[in-house]
Amino acid sequence: MLVLLLLALGVLLGSVEALYRYGLSLVGELPRPPVALRTDLATRALWADTEEGPLRLEPRWSWTLAADFVQTLWLDSRYERHERTAGSQLAWYVARQWMRSRPGPEARSPRNWHLRGLALSVWLSRHWSAEEVLTAYAEGVWFGRDLTGLDAAARRYFGKPPGQLVLHEAALLAGLPQSPERNDPFCHPERARQRRDVVLSRLQRLGWISDTEREEARKQPLLPVGLSVEEAAACARPRGPR
Repeated sequence: MLVLLLLALGVLLGSVEALYRYGLSLVGELPRPPVALRTDLATRALWADTEEGPLRLEPRWSWTLAADFVQTLWLDSRYERHERTAGSQLAWYVARQWMRSRPGPEARSPRNWHLRGLALSVWLSRHWSAEEVLTAYAEGVWFGRDLTGLDAAARRYFGKPPGQLVLHEAALLAGLPQSPERNDPFCHPERARQRRDVVLSRLQRLGWISDTEREEARKQPLLPVGLSVEEAAACARPRGPR
């Protein structure tokens, strides 16, 4: 009986790895890792809004993929929350960014989209560091309006590079990518404030800021006084990712 169980386990893991390699073959060109940014307050806030643990990217192997699948089915059936593999959510976002950036309709085709995205995110977890994944995400994520990348968003909203953002500013920007139009601080300031405070709480739970720092940041204004009224007027115009 033990031999049969081990044989079945070997077949399962081999099938998972084969499916991963097939999906990866459909991706085509693989991304090169970026030069990792220094993990400052702004990038840590992005991580905290997306991931639930410390800055770490756990490689996903055949056995972890199989275990994740079984655990997800089990917890979903019990309406319990599934704890994701460290860094897996950001790796998935970066994989999607890469596929959308590829030239030609085939690269963005919905055919096998999820399989290609999953395979690429697994590959990223095996070959990139957490800092490299975080950098790629920060450089390619959409912040609403015409703003792609953390640097563009920081300069538009606060007139400074990301490395100079203070806590409440970094938290506001980190809360935008989840739903850029819904959380737009000009069009929906109360929603933006709520998302900012969620990010602050996550930073505090991770031990990256203190309770005092979180409460002080929550008291700060949402945006600098005197930003152009044209920004607020843009609420009436339809927008989308470029």
